[in-house]
Amino acid sequence: MATRDQPFEHLALLYEGEGEFAARTLPFVREGLDAGEAVLVATDAAKGERLSADLAADLAGDLAGGEVEFVDVTELGRNPACLLPLWTDFVGDHGRPVRGVGEPAWPGRSPAELAECHHHEALINLAFEDRAGFRLLCPYDTAALPPEVADWARATHPSLLERGGVVTSPGYLPPGAGAGPFSGRLEPAPADAAVREFGACSDLRELRSFVSGVAREAGFDEQRSEDLAFATNELAANSLHHGGGGGTLAIWRDRGALVCEVRDAGWIEEPLTGRRRPAATAVRGRGLWLVNRICDLVQIRSSAAGTVVRVRIDPDTAATA
Repeated sequence: MATRDQPFEHLALLYEGEGEFAARTLPFVREGLDAGEAVLVATDAAKGERLSADLAADLAGDLAGGEVEFVDVTELGRNPACLLPLWTDFVGDHGRPVRGVGEPAWPGRSPAELAECHHHEALINLAFEDRAGFRLLCPYDTAALPPEVADWARATHPSLLERGGVVTSPGYLPPGAGAGPFSGRLEPAPADAAVREFGACSDLRELRSFVSGVAREAGFDEQRSEDLAFATNELAANSLHHGGGGGTLAIWRDRGALVCEVRDAGWIEEPLTGRRRPAATAVRGRGLWLVNRICDLVQIRSSAAGTVVRVRIDPDTAATA
């Protein structure tokens, strides 16, 4: 069990199938409840229902002073960048030890989404390194996910939960030891992408109109068209203020979705940019936060050579609250 003084513990669980998920997460959740801790389980609806039923049978209705909440991660966490705020809010809402079960990677995630899940898990270590009394268990279904995902889990979690107990992860890379959250390359935009240069505030109005027009032409409703135009505007405005005064916009269709990217000469050095909730009184620093809440996927690659932010919006989803 966690205590107020126990350092943050980030564990990975490698399992196979829904039955093993429930069997191996149940003791972890039960231990927390027995200790009077608050517990949050963020997984898909089917596994959440299975674990909830098994937990109810195991506890016979007695929560022993604790509480457990279930969240459908496939809804809230479709953009992996929205998962860190989930845990930040959960930890901040309780003044006692807490624990969570969070499954960021699930079957059907695209390679781009899985790459951002990897970045998310690495950033969890940085975001909570000074937060005592928090244990977070991250399950990975090795029977359904690509083999490399298990290696990513070992690299981003200091500990593994195995059948014999908690062991040190042999492949763990602490913050700063491996690739940074904005490192790496994205696949080039397709040759048929529409491209626009911008370099002044007056250009932003034209960009918004252009992007919303492309979205409506692609069959997006008014709300999602405006969502993409707003996200693009925020990224371009960041380029004007922090990226050398201008940049390049590209937009293209991808299997029913729209992908839009903005490139500029800036360099984002703060690794948690866009993942920490801005203060209610903050005048600046809200752009990437809002973009993450609106878009289904956000990818940032940044170095001294420049920055690219690529966003994806599907026509049938809604912004995250």
